[in-house]
Amino acid sequence: MANSSRSSSPTPFDSDDDDYSKIMSNATPLSSPTRKRTANDADLDSDTPPDAMTVARRSNGNHLHAVMAYATRKRLRPEQVAEVETFVADPAPVQLTKLFVTLKATENMIAKFQAAQPKFEPNSDLKTNITRAVNAALCSTSLTQYRGEAAKNDVQAMLMRYRWGNFVVGTEHDTAAMDIVQKFIGDVLTQSRSTIKKEIVKSVETPRTAKTKNDPATLRPKASHTTIYQLTKNIVQKLSGGKAISIPITAALCARVAMMRKWHVRTIVGKINPDDKNKTFWELVDIDLQAVRAAAREESGDQTDIAKRVSRAFVAILEADRKNHGSNPSEAIPDVNASTDAAVISYQADVDETIAARSRGLTASASEDSEHGTEEDNGNEVKL
Repeated sequence: MANSSRSSSPTPFDSDDDDYSKIMSNATPLSSPTRKRTANDADLDSDTPPDAMTVARRSNGNHLHAVMAYATRKRLRPEQVAEVETFVADPAPVQLTKLFVTLKATENMIAKFQAAQPKFEPNSDLKTNITRAVNAALCSTSLTQYRGEAAKNDVQAMLMRYRWGNFVVGTEHDTAAMDIVQKFIGDVLTQSRSTIKKEIVKSVETPRTAKTKNDPATLRPKASHTTIYQLTKNIVQKLSGGKAISIPITAALCARVAMMRKWHVRTIVGKINPDDKNKTFWELVDIDLQAVRAAAREESGDQTDIAKRVSRAFVAILEADRKNHGSNPSEAIPDVNASTDAAVISYQADVDETIAARSRGLTASASEDSEHGTEEDNGNEVKL
C-alpha cells in the first residue's frame, strides 16, 4: 500500500510536465488580471475604424493639457487660449478650414500694412550710385548695345549685388518700389546718352544762334574739330559731374566714341543708307556695333581670332576719326594705371565683368563677344 500511495503522488519529474502537446491543448489558458471595460472598448468592438483624432487622443490622453500649457507659456491671451481649446476639439476638416480662413485674414492684414507704408523714394546715396553705374556701363567696352533693356538690366544686376542706399533686401519684391527704381535707371540712361550726344555735336558742328537755330546743322572746318582724345575726356568729365574723373579713359573707349561721332557726321552730310534714314542716332550706332562683331565671326569661330578682328576694326575706326577730325601729334592717352585711381579702375573692371556675364547668359553670339572679344582683351588693345 505504501508503494502504491507513493507511486500515485506526483513527482517533480512527472512525465506530463514535458507533454507540451497536452499542455497546449488544455482548454483553460493562463489567466490574466481582469479589468473593467472602458468607454473606448466600444470603439474597439466596432467594425468602423476610428478617425485620426480619436486615435491621437487615445494614444495620449494628456495631449490637451500639454497644448494648453504650451499656449500659456507663449503668453496667449485668455480668449486665445479658449480658441485653442476649441480648435483641438474640432474635427480635422474644420481645423483645416479654420487654418485656411486664418491665412486669408493674414493676407488681408499684410496688404493693409503695405498700403499704409509711405511710398518708396530712392535716397541720395542710391541715386548717386545708380548714376555712377549707368555712366560706367555706357563707357564700358563690353556693352553690346546702348539702347534697349540691356544696359538697364546690367545696372539692376549691380544694384541687387551691392544694395546701395535704401535699396535693402526685399525691396525687389515690392512691385511699386521696383517700378520707381527702374524708371530712375531709365531716366539716367536717357540723360547720360543725351550728354554724350551733346558733346559729340559740339565737337564738330557750327554753333547755332538765335537766327540759325532752325537751320540744318553744318560742320565746322576740320581744323576746329575737337580731337578724339579731348572729346572722350570731355564726355567723361561731364558724366563725372565735373568732379574727379570716375571713368578710366582708354584707347578702346576713344574708339567707341569715334564710332559714335562717325554716325553723327554721316547724318549731317547725308551719307546714310536710305533704309536707315528714319533710325535714330543710337540705333545707327548699335547697328554698326553689331555689324563689327558679326563680321569678326564670319571667317573663324576661334575666339582669339574674333577678338583680333574686332580690335582691328576699332583701330581702323579710330584712325579714320583722326584723319577726318584732326589730331594733336603731342596728344597721347596716358597710361591708365598711372593716371587713374586704382579704385576707379577696379570699379570699371567690375562693371565690365557684370556686362560680360550678362552677355554670356543671353546668346551664344553674345558670349563670343564678351568671353574673348572686348576691344582690349588678349593683348590686342586698341592704341592711338
